[in-house]
Amino acid sequence: MKIQRRHFLKLGLFQAVALGTAQKTFSAPVRSTAQRAEPSILQGATDDTRTQFSIVYDRTDLEIYAVNSQGQRRLPDEVRPISFPNHPKKILKVFFSNLLPNETYHLNIMDPLTGKTIDEREFQTLDLNKPTVRFAICSCMNEKEHSPDIWRNMVNNKPDVLFFIGDSVYADSGSSGAPDPAYLWQRFCEARSTLEIYFSKKLIPIFATWDDHDFGFNDANSLSYSFVKESQQNFLSFFAQDESHCRLLEKGPGVSSALKFRNHLFLLLDDRSFRLPRGSKERYAHWGQEQETWMLNHVRQNQGPSWLMNGSQFFPAVPWKESVSGDHPFQFQAFLQELKSIPNKVIFASGDVHYSEISRIEPEAVGYETFEFTSSSIHSRNFPGVPDVIPNNRRIAGTGQRNYIMVDSEISGGVSVFKATSYAGNNSVKFQKDFKI
Repeated sequence: MKIQRRHFLKLGLFQAVALGTAQKTFSAPVRSTAQRAEPSILQGATDDTRTQFSIVYDRTDLEIYAVNSQGQRRLPDEVRPISFPNHPKKILKVFFSNLLPNETYHLNIMDPLTGKTIDEREFQTLDLNKPTVRFAICSCMNEKEHSPDIWRNMVNNKPDVLFFIGDSVYADSGSSGAPDPAYLWQRFCEARSTLEIYFSKKLIPIFATWDDHDFGFNDANSLSYSFVKESQQNFLSFFAQDESHCRLLEKGPGVSSALKFRNHLFLLLDDRSFRLPRGSKERYAHWGQEQETWMLNHVRQNQGPSWLMNGSQFFPAVPWKESVSGDHPFQFQAFLQELKSIPNKVIFASGDVHYSEISRIEPEAVGYETFEFTSSSIHSRNFPGVPDVIPNNRRIAGTGQRNYIMVDSEISGGVSVFKATSYAGNNSVKFQKDFKI
């Protein structure tokens, strides 16, 4: 949790705001934190003919196949088991190819001993001929605050893909210290056995990166956490982001990745594996040199605007929470100068802070007007009065309710035209705005 109550008390605003708005604005959602016994299934990186799944279950001796609308079976190219010593939950990575776009398939999981169906889900590949792309930006998914309705609402709104940009698991929850690899595996299994999105009958491709809580612990960096490589392996095991079964995907440094979907480019950044402590004056203190070079090369080569997706916020520099500008201003200012030298434009997306907002970024920052979209949280602790009590003179919209941001985007001739809508779990719209970059 980045926003501490004591900081609101320092502002002298917390109690007054809480008394005035708590009951009116923050109604308690329906929650369910019970772990479920059936398979937890995530559809991962997908293109128009291939897809892959991550299945968390207590068995690996399963028969898995896909069935199309004509009832024809298709066997997977590969089923790859992953396990952790002495833990009952296992992961199966399942890969399919030679699929058809606009075809509805059913993923079937059978018990080979009894012939009975254990689970069945509906999925599709991506339609690369659509003129628009609809995607949801999601962060901060504490399963102890789980609200199934917001996930059902998201699926019903039919995004093409979901972007998980941080804190998909609060891996440090309940730990007396920095979680070791066994604790990471345990906490990821608990979250995978709880969140409604992993039990949705209709699967949607998920592309993911992390922030501090699914990396290790609150505000962790590459020097304060001893299990960076082990955590990377853990994260990539539970998600399904193998380049071999998604020609749209390119793996970057750490857990970063680039997704080229039609004429859209999404860069999911790793803000933990190379991150130095807050206040470091090192030139590459936030993302590391290799990752920044990789990111900027992609922006240079892309013909239209690129989405830069980071766990921490980019621009707001509020003292009591993390951001690129606040924690590592030397890298941030040098990075902005690099962006100014590139004719292609960028749009920023972030999470982390347990409220959502849109910030207008002035032309002086990167050479043109752009925006930062902060989407947080799906279900984690929130505070009455935010974001209104948080200073940000760039903010043009915001909400402190649990929400996600859905974007409908079209890029034509190097121009991005899109609509951003913040949805709460009851499908109410918290804010909605149109943009052109």
